[in-house]
Amino acid sequence: MSPIAHKPKVSIVMSFFDEPLQWIRLAIDSILAQTLQDFELLLICDNPEHDEAIRYVRNIADRRIRLTINAANIGPTKSFNIAIAQAQGEYIARMDADDICLAERLEKQVAYLERHPEVSVCATNTHSIDGKGKIIRRNRYDKKHDRALMFISNNIAHPTVMFRQSLLDIRKPLYNEEFIYSQDYELWQHLLLRGHLIHTLDEVLLLYRKTEEQISSAQKPLQTELFEKAQKSFISEWLSNHGIIRHEDREDIHMMLKKASCAYRSVPSKELTHIIYALYLSLGRHELKYRFKYLWDSNLIVFRVRFIFTLRLLCAKKRPSLHK
Repeated sequence: MSPIAHKPKVSIVMSFFDEPLQWIRLAIDSILAQTLQDFELLLICDNPEHDEAIRYVRNIADRRIRLTINAANIGPTKSFNIAIAQAQGEYIARMDADDICLAERLEKQVAYLERHPEVSVCATNTHSIDGKGKIIRRNRYDKKHDRALMFISNNIAHPTVMFRQSLLDIRKPLYNEEFIYSQDYELWQHLLLRGHLIHTLDEVLLLYRKTEEQISSAQKPLQTELFEKAQKSFISEWLSNHGIIRHEDREDIHMMLKKASCAYRSVPSKELTHIIYALYLSLGRHELKYRFKYLWDSNLIVFRVRFIFTLRLLCAKKRPSLHK
């Protein structure tokens, strides 16, 4: 497959490992059926033994498709970076091999980014589907994107994002390769702390496949650990940037909670509300007394966050040690 002759409007990057060929075929077909046709599709095969999928891709008669086969499994984060390094498009769109794009996805994201030059990343809403393609949850990300909520959870659908090629001038490689999971959350916090804007379109433009097999029970502890590592970095850098903690406090969650609570009494904000909750959640998973301290917090944080977050804290499984 020879390289395309001109620089496309959009470069779509997609990695696949052991997804069923039917899912890969549906993902690729949904891209080829886009109303915006000025794109290149950069595929990274992270499993050189996935012969069936490799053979299928090589047989697609479309010069916009380029396939790279890793010599061995290196994981999605490094694979994303390999594909992004090859990208020639003005915009770069993410895609997963088990998801399905709706036909107007690229067109609508490009149109939004061109109307809003101040926005660096554009995501979309999704419906969740099961292994057979049946919709199991509608409007998965039905709340408007709230940057303050990023201190609690990742509310951006990674497979839907489109971002400007110019982000590579800020950080290259774009994804932090220390994070084999939660690499997207680490990137969002890196961008938000540096003033970049991320917007989520309300419209559903991708079907997000959700199955129990996607992340094994053995991998979930590591996924949780890496999410919490990125979350702690996000919170500590925000507090440090606002003069609330000193550099030496950044590893001390107890001190961060104490100083964030004091700052909240002086200048309350939505960001601090969610930061204080996240710190209580982190401490409460290891020290049960912090669950009760949260309920009696003098800043009344329990009444300032969604009720579901309080339930999440009170019902969180206790862990034996506190990660620092």
